[in-house]
Amino acid sequence: MFTRDIWELLRKEIEKDEVLVLTGARQVGKTTTIKWILSQIQSENKYYFDLENISNRKLFLVSDYDSLIQEFQNLGLDISQKMYIAVDEIQLLPELPSIVKYLHDHYNIKFLITGSSSYYLKNLFSESMAGRKIIYELYPLSFSEFLRFRQEDYILPKFSYSAKFSKFAYQKLGQLYQEYTEFGGLPKVVLISDLQDKKKQLEMIFSSYINLDVQILSEFRSVKEFAKLVELLAGRIGNKINVSQLSKILGITRQTIDSYLAFMEQTYLIRLIQPFSKSADVRFRMSPKLYFVDTGIANINYDLSVGAKFENTLCHQLFLHANQNVFGRKLTYFADDNSEIGFILNDDYAFEIKETPVDTDLIKLSRNAEKIKTSKYRLIGKNMPSTFDDFIWGGMID
Repeated sequence: MFTRDIWELLRKEIEKDEVLVLTGARQVGKTTTIKWILSQIQSENKYYFDLENISNRKLFLVSDYDSLIQEFQNLGLDISQKMYIAVDEIQLLPELPSIVKYLHDHYNIKFLITGSSSYYLKNLFSESMAGRKIIYELYPLSFSEFLRFRQEDYILPKFSYSAKFSKFAYQKLGQLYQEYTEFGGLPKVVLISDLQDKKKQLEMIFSSYINLDVQILSEFRSVKEFAKLVELLAGRIGNKINVSQLSKILGITRQTIDSYLAFMEQTYLIRLIQPFSKSADVRFRMSPKLYFVDTGIANINYDLSVGAKFENTLCHQLFLHANQNVFGRKLTYFADDNSEIGFILNDDYAFEIKETPVDTDLIKLSRNAEKIKTSKYRLIGKNMPSTFDDFIWGGMID
């Protein structure tokens, strides 16, 4: 079993009273993670329920919640001591939040919950479990985790704004980083060696998303229409969302497009990067830029250019750092009539993405950085130029 960076944070939640909720995209490793957490609990008074198992779902389909305590006892749990109960795939049982709330309030139970959609979890759990839960989100692998899964004997240094270009790392890890930008970071895909089999696995994961998440969690009338929008969006990675244009192409209302986009974001398919501005009015007027949470999923929906794959991968890498509070929790972009900065972390660190950066790119970035009043700016590149090395190589972002 390969470890994830988030696991040490999750280990610290074991002895806390709150319900631990783990959510994220399909096949991102939630089941493996929840089983690992169970393995870290010293007590043997624990049990794992997989709600994809029909008999487990039936167990929780009761009106008398107290009767579940007897069932737990029948399964070998000691109800006189603290119980640790993991429930996997809760989106399959809409009644579960109220059950968990009742049992959490009346019995000595630590619940560990997983679900594949924040759309479901945050809406149903937000009201019924207010003050009783803590939610963690699991994302596709970082590049350092990717290397760990591939058993590469190179440990990336912690990402720094002042990171220097390393020719050795570039030559050693270049092919692996190329694969990472092509197929993304979903664990099951990363562990497959054959490139065609990787693509087939990605297609299966996306098909599962359409047939399960979209059909079960939404009330959309046309799944085909939804899938067509996904294809259109994949071809627009790194661009501002133009809802009017998408509405005209698909022949559906702007309101429907907005509802599709919200669902895609809340089910971890896409990521919307908001514009940088000190003014709330400006932020409201400007459209967000579109990226996919996993580059591999985007790539099977559209034949992405090398540049689009690289930019989408960098968005994921930088987002993980923003989300882990390395630079703060904010990832934005800057654009005006004459200039643009690809990504800004914590309103302070400006990064421009170039496949093969050159010195004139750095000069342009320095001028653009003045507009947001920051002296902290760096180029991030994918290919090694012949004479220029004042940039961060994407493969050095852990």
